[in-house]
Amino acid sequence: MAPLSKWIDSLPAGGRVSDAAQVSIEARLATVAYWLPLAARQIDDDIEKVHQLRVATRRAIAALVLYDDWIPPNEARWFEKRLKKIRRAAGVARDLDVLAKWIRQEVGCDAGRLLARLASERASAQPKIMSIADRCENKNRFSRRMYRLLAEMRPRGKACKKQDVSFHSWAEMQLTQVSGSFFAIQPYQNIDLSALHEFRISGKKLRYTLELLAPAFGPELRKQWYPIVEELQEKLGRINDCVAADESLRRWALEVDSTDEKVILEQLAEKCRHELREAIADFRHWWTREHSQSLQRGLGGAILTDNHAIDATASAPTSQLTAELS
Repeated sequence: MAPLSKWIDSLPAGGRVSDAAQVSIEARLATVAYWLPLAARQIDDDIEKVHQLRVATRRAIAALVLYDDWIPPNEARWFEKRLKKIRRAAGVARDLDVLAKWIRQEVGCDAGRLLARLASERASAQPKIMSIADRCENKNRFSRRMYRLLAEMRPRGKACKKQDVSFHSWAEMQLTQVSGSFFAIQPYQNIDLSALHEFRISGKKLRYTLELLAPAFGPELRKQWYPIVEELQEKLGRINDCVAADESLRRWALEVDSTDEKVILEQLAEKCRHELREAIADFRHWWTREHSQSLQRGLGGAILTDNHAIDATASAPTSQLTAELS
């Protein structure tokens, strides 16, 4: 497994859930630990560091949720609190980065004052990321808590202990549940922004769960069905970016005194709303009932017809990232 990969290839399908939980949690938290100081102390124009940090926290939270019954409650609460703070701080910064890039493309040199305002807000967002990074790095707190969590992981409760025999069987149950929830709320007619927002959140959960469970299934899940969920998230993400940009532009238009700036902001807001309408139309054209049913059958087929080889005698995987974080 590559240290920062979305895929966790070191999981044996025939191993226990405890094995999968330990390897997955370590990989996801290690990735957050890697990107946090880079995003906090970035001194260049590489906006991808903050983006990677936000994605890493989302994946880590998804792993904590998936393996909640294997994680000591106190440690789960500690990481949940920190990861949500990191995600929120990185989210604010990332939205401003995306908006600034879009405005430079749309307006260019004529948006000097607006870009300066954006740069000011972006600079104000950075200390929050730095503060969280400082607290996590103080006395190596984040890594020490991670090692403590990993050392104390075990199935909790009778139901958990019964399920701990086979990662493959448990993964089938988890995929059935998360895909069922996803398809239950998908919008078809009368699509509104609220419904699309909820569907986007459900799609994220499905995507990140697929990444964690993929080793239990055949290659079709990763190569054929996961890309559809990934593209779905990109289309819904475009809609979300337009909504966030429109809200910011409207707010700034009410705050500025300059007539010229107001005109630019109103023009940008209109362009943003036009892109939003296009993005919604693109989603509607792409996410048809037939497309949805194809994905549903594909995920169901991965569960029912999976022929992935299982090595029931596979030993518990060893930690691959401990040395890199020590």
